[in-house]
Amino acid sequence: MNVPTRYLALVMLLIAVPVSAWAIAYRPMNNAVHGAANEIKDRTNKLINYDEVNSQYREMKDLSKSLSIANKKAFDRIPSSHNAEQWLEYASEAALDFGLIVKSVTTAGEREEGRYKILPVDFNVSGKFLSVYKLVQHLEQMQRLTRIDRISIHRVDDKNVEARIVVNLVFGEGEEK
Repeated sequence: MNVPTRYLALVMLLIAVPVSAWAIAYRPMNNAVHGAANEIKDRTNKLINYDEVNSQYREMKDLSKSLSIANKKAFDRIPSSHNAEQWLEYASEAALDFGLIVKSVTTAGEREEGRYKILPVDFNVSGKFLSVYKLVQHLEQMQRLTRIDRISIHRVDDKNVEARIVVNLVFGEGEEK
């Protein structure tokens, strides 16, 4: 059976027109809709974790605020001059109150360390270990910003120890290096 070529051309035309219309118009539109759907899915997945991320952000801001408040309080505790005599008197009275014998209290020369100056104070005491421990706690809890640089404790007998505590008094503005 011989099919005339014009019928074949007509069938080919009837097939080619919808396929080309699909390829030219519908397929790119379908790809755009598919891309938009994927973007919506991605953003929706990101929003699922939004509450957790938002709470972590608020917690981080609160911690940052607490840290800046603590820094301000610490910097406010740094005097402009060392006032070592007053601190030495206060620390010696505290040692005596805890039942310790103050053997010597000496200061070395002040020096710059970072942003601030420090004055090392060498504190030699003897007495019961518990009293030395209470003195160290007291020095750490003082209003004045200090840093305990070294502690050496030697046992004298069953009840008594000798302790050497080097405390750095922080004061004044040094030169930034």
